Amino acid sequence: MRITVLGGGPGGYAAAFEAARLGAEVTLVEKERLGGTCLNWGCIPTKTILRSARIVADTRQAEEFGLQATVASVDVDRLRARKESVVDELVSQVESTAKRLKVRVVHGAGYLAGPKTVDVYCHDGSEEKIESDAIILATGSVVFKLPNIDHSLEGVWTSDDAVAIPEIPKNIVIIGGGVIGLEFACAYAAFGSRVTVVELVEQVLPGNDKRVVKLVQAKLEELGVQFFLGDAVETVERVDDRMVATLHSGTVLESDIVMSAVGRKPNSEGLGFSEAGIEMDRAAVKVDAFFRTNVGGVYAIGDLIGGMIPAHVAEDEGIAGARNAVAEIRGEEPAMTVRYDCVPACVYTFPEVGVVGTSRDSAKERGIDAVQAVAKFAANGKALGEGESDGFVQIVAEKGTGRILGCQIVGPHAVEIIHEVAIAMHHRMTVAEIAHAVHAHPTVSEVIKFAAQDAAAKCGV
Repeated sequence: MRITVLGGGPGGYAAAFEAARLGAEVTLVEKERLGGTCLNWGCIPTKTILRSARIVADTRQAEEFGLQATVASVDVDRLRARKESVVDELVSQVESTAKRLKVRVVHGAGYLAGPKTVDVYCHDGSEEKIESDAIILATGSVVFKLPNIDHSLEGVWTSDDAVAIPEIPKNIVIIGGGVIGLEFACAYAAFGSRVTVVELVEQVLPGNDKRVVKLVQAKLEELGVQFFLGDAVETVERVDDRMVATLHSGTVLESDIVMSAVGRKPNSEGLGFSEAGIEMDRAAVKVDAFFRTNVGGVYAIGDLIGGMIPAHVAEDEGIAGARNAVAEIRGEEPAMTVRYDCVPACVYTFPEVGVVGTSRDSAKERGIDAVQAVAKFAANGKALGEGESDGFVQIVAEKGTGRILGCQIVGPHAVEIIHEVAIAMHHRMTVAEIAHAVHAHPTVSEVIKFAAQDAAAKCGV
C-alpha cells in the first residue's frame, strides 16, 4: 500500500502522517522545507511577530497598570532571529515526526506525471519517478499578485517579504483589509510605523459580521491605522526613495513601503494536473466531499482545492484524504468528510477575533428563525483586571430549539475560547447546555456562558 503526498505543508504532512499510521508506505515530496506556508511564511512567524508587537503595545500602557516603564523599542535583527528560531523548532519537530513514522521525505520539485506517478526533480540534480497506489495533492497556495503592480520594484512587498522583517518602515501602505492585511497593520502600527490600509470593499474583514468589523476597525484606528475603504490602488511608482500609490479616488499616498496583502491563490500552475486529466476550477483542483478528484486514486486537499484556507482546515482535510485513500486501496468505500460549518476562523489583531458558524443575518437569509444574544467583556472581572474589557461574545441560535448556529467573539483570548462553541456545534449541543455548564471564575470564557444564558431565554429553551 503505497501513497505519495505532493506537498509538505500542514495538509500534506498531516495526510502523510495519518497514512503512515494506517500502515501505508508513504513518500512525502516537498520542494522547500517541511511545514509549508503556515510554518515558514504564514501562521507561525506572523504570530511570533505579533507577540513582540503586543509587548511593545503593553509597555505603552504601563502607566494604566500603575507601572513605570520605558516603551520597548524594536531590535530588528533579534526580532528576526527569534522568529526564525521558533520556525526552525517547529520544522524540526515535523521532520522528527516524519522520521519516527518512517515517512520518506524527498526534497525537490514534484510533478504529476500520471494518475499513479509523480516525477521529482531533486535538489541534488537527480530525478526520481515515484509510483504509488494513491496520490494526495497538497501543493498549497501562493501569494496573489495584483497585475497592475510591479512587484519587482524596490519598496513593494508581499506578506512573504513582510514576514522576513527586512526593516520596520516609518510609513507603510497595505493593500487589503482582510486577515493578512490587518494582522500586519496591527504589528507595524505597534512597532511605530504609520500604517494606511486600502480596501476595495466598504468594510475591513469582508464577509464578517458588522458588529465585529466596527469594533476591530475602531481599535486599529486607536493604534493609529488610517483606512481608505471602498477604494483601490491603481498605480504604484517609485519616485526617488519613496513609494507613491495613487488610488482610484484620486488620493495619492506616499510611503516607504507598499505591501500587497490581497490574499493567496491555489498553487497548481505547471505541476501537471490538467495534463494528467485532473478537472480544475480555474486554479483550484475540483474534488468531491471525500477529497477525490475525477481521476481514480488521486486526492487533493488544503489551499489547492479553494474554499476555506486556514492551516487547521488543511490538516483536517489531509487526515480525511489519507483515511479515504487507504480505504479505497483496501477496497472499501471512502467515508470521512470535514464539517465546515463548525470550523473556527481567527484573526490575531488587538483585540483578537474568533468566529464560527453563521451570523444572524446569514441565518435569516437561509430562512432560519434565528436569535442573537450579546454579552460584553466590560462586565467580566478577568477582562477588566487584564485591561482588555473591549469586545463581546455574540451567539446566534435557532429559536425554539436552541441549536447553536454561530458565534462571533471580539476581545481577550478570543482565538482560544471560540473552541468551546466550535465543539458544542460539532456535537450539536444547544445554548442551554452551554449555559448550564459551570465555568470557572474569574475567566474570560464566562462571557460565553452569559451570552448562552441570554440566548437560551430568547430561544425559549
